[in-house]
Amino acid sequence: MKRRWRYALFGFFVGMILLGCVTLQSIHSVRSHGQLINYVGIVRGATQRLVKLELADTPSDELIVYLDDILENLTTGKGKYGLALIEDRDYHLRLEELDQQWGDLKELLYAHRTDAAVAPAFLDKSEQYFDLANQTVFAAEAYSSRQTRDLTVLIILLFVGILAVWAVFFRFNFKEMLHLKSANQDLSDQAGRDPLTGAYDLGRFQREAQLLLDGAAEEKYALFYVDFADFKYLNDLLGYACGDNILKRYAALLSADMGDSEVFGRINADNFVILRQYDAKRHLLQRQRYVDAQIVDYVYTTYQKQSLPVRCGICCVEDTVEQLKVEGLMDRANFARGDVKNGTVSGQYCFYDEGIRRRLFAQKAIESSMADALKAHEFEVYYQPKVDPKSGQIACAEALVRWRRADGTVIPPDQFIPVFEKNRTIPLLDRYVFEEVCIWLRHMLDSKKRVLPVSVNVSRMQFGGADFVPAYTAIRDKYHLPPQLLEIEFTETILFENWDQLSEIVDDLQAAGFSCAIDDFGKGYSSLSTIKNLSIDVLKIDALFFRDMVHADKDRLIVEGIINLVRQFGIVTVAEGIEDPQQVEFLRRAGCDLIQGYVFYRPMPQPEYEALLASVPLAAN
Repeated sequence: MKRRWRYALFGFFVGMILLGCVTLQSIHSVRSHGQLINYVGIVRGATQRLVKLELADTPSDELIVYLDDILENLTTGKGKYGLALIEDRDYHLRLEELDQQWGDLKELLYAHRTDAAVAPAFLDKSEQYFDLANQTVFAAEAYSSRQTRDLTVLIILLFVGILAVWAVFFRFNFKEMLHLKSANQDLSDQAGRDPLTGAYDLGRFQREAQLLLDGAAEEKYALFYVDFADFKYLNDLLGYACGDNILKRYAALLSADMGDSEVFGRINADNFVILRQYDAKRHLLQRQRYVDAQIVDYVYTTYQKQSLPVRCGICCVEDTVEQLKVEGLMDRANFARGDVKNGTVSGQYCFYDEGIRRRLFAQKAIESSMADALKAHEFEVYYQPKVDPKSGQIACAEALVRWRRADGTVIPPDQFIPVFEKNRTIPLLDRYVFEEVCIWLRHMLDSKKRVLPVSVNVSRMQFGGADFVPAYTAIRDKYHLPPQLLEIEFTETILFENWDQLSEIVDDLQAAGFSCAIDDFGKGYSSLSTIKNLSIDVLKIDALFFRDMVHADKDRLIVEGIINLVRQFGIVTVAEGIEDPQQVEFLRRAGCDLIQGYVFYRPMPQPEYEALLASVPLAAN
């Protein structure tokens, strides 16, 4: 059936092409007919003028020649005027008669020039000629009218044919076109959406939100930046499929809450952004609390009564001094969320305000001067000794960093380290500190001074780069340092991000001669079963275990259990954040290998630490 229609359609198109050619020919002919009628009219008019000139005794032979040429072209279809013959009997009869009478009229004209008595006959003949010329014009016009009518019919047929073609085309393709249009709309809508939750991705959210803000200048808008506390823990505990279900459920709850002029998006992981309209701020909180309560209840009832605290920063456009785009509002809402995350404010929700604005600008000032500060070596390495509790002597140290501005101002790490992490330049600072330590150790060795091992922190961002181990090895070897002088510390949070990658990197570090230490153990959700599967050298137990150790039997038992267990794996234990002599005594009895904290030494500048090493006994290596 389709083939027959295809052939029929092809034949129809061929017919339309032929009809179009005929129509073009007809248009050309009609155009030439108009030219021919004009010249027949010229014959009539020019003859009248010729007769008047002859009767007035002012003959014009040029006009006679002109009329001869036109009549010859009209009757033969050949001549310099390009006048074509037309196939019309009535017109041809009158034209032939007109040509004959022109000959008679010329004879009388020449006779009149020699004999004035011929004038009446000459004038009578001219009247007959004029009348015949009129009839010839009318015959040509009649023929042209018929041709125009036929052309009109052809054009109508061509138009109808075209309409018929389109009708056939739409008849067989309309459904397909509708389906294609629907598919294109679906694809267009899916572009810029998170494939897991269906929420807008970052780019699409920013575009849609900016359009809403630009189009409703009089409306009150607020931007929310939301995430879940301990979401990584839930992923590890319940599995990533459950984590995905939670994200999809939360996106569905947000979607149900959205108004016509509101949007939301998922930036990454468990981070969501929302743009809402409002009349009063309390209504904003009511809506967000309602959505959050539903997701908390869903997780509690569905997944083993687990909790899922929400952390939310809110930036109302009316609370900003600057004219901000969506990106600026997101920054400020995220900064407010950071206050919830780090405990600066109580509760789960924080509105951006002037106090946050001042801290944000201070952070931006830090961020803008980081690169220059690194080049100017404004970052100084401090050393905090680790002490053997049995002998009370220094065994090694940890390298820490402080920022001393050109004006002498010292910026503490808790102010600039998060900024480095946020803008993902922390690896630059890590390598800077590592190389500064290597330079100092080389100086100590060259000066024949005694040195002790130094541990250096690396951020989790280092572990994403394939050049991490080769780069650190190259820096160490550049200064020809013995491998046992350097230890690499990384926080326990890295354990949950990519276990396979971490295990491989630890093996590569140890193969390159580095010792490896897990910092802040117990601060998150690491477990001893995880530790036994990772061939680390040092375990640093977080200070939270020691805060109330004197009165907390459980904490003492946990610490003793950790120390006794990891000792069997050949792992050195370090207790960090120790400030009380009673804690030192307990740790000494428990068999802890090293202690780091204010009870012995605070972090100190390099010259001070160098002087300390020269003045106190050192633990045996």
